[in-house]
Amino acid sequence: MQRKTCYDVTPSNAKEAKSFDAWFYSLTKKEQDKLRDGGVLPYKEMWKPSRVFEIKENHNAWSSDNVPDHRTETDNFVTRECVGQLLKSFIDALAFTNNYSFRRHVELVRWALELPGRMPSRNLADMYGLSHEWVQKRARKIREMFLIC
Repeated sequence: MQRKTCYDVTPSNAKEAKSFDAWFYSLTKKEQDKLRDGGVLPYKEMWKPSRVFEIKENHNAWSSDNVPDHRTETDNFVTRECVGQLLKSFIDALAFTNNYSFRRHVELVRWALELPGRMPSRNLADMYGLSHEWVQKRARKIREMFLIC
């Protein structure tokens, strides 16, 4: 049986809490465990909330009286070309780095996604010092990660 670990009980006064705790700790370990399994803990081990606020049932945050009757939401259509331009701008910003290994990876992603402004795959292969076929295989794996058909 697993013991409960979270109790929210506050003693009526500190003197009673000390008295109960002294009695509880005077018991044998076996008796303490039996009481704990039954849900009885000394006040010292009980959970004490860090903040307690009064619940106001009629608080305006809980009511819906001040919510407007009509709510207008709009859906904006974003074209494929607009998404492509946003992605190109993002990739261009990533490519603006002094780190050569990061830059060539960005260029590989740009080539894999066939974004405008990409360098030829043979130049990219030269940057990596590997073959054109390696660039194509690596780009295929990147496209699979983006789930592009």
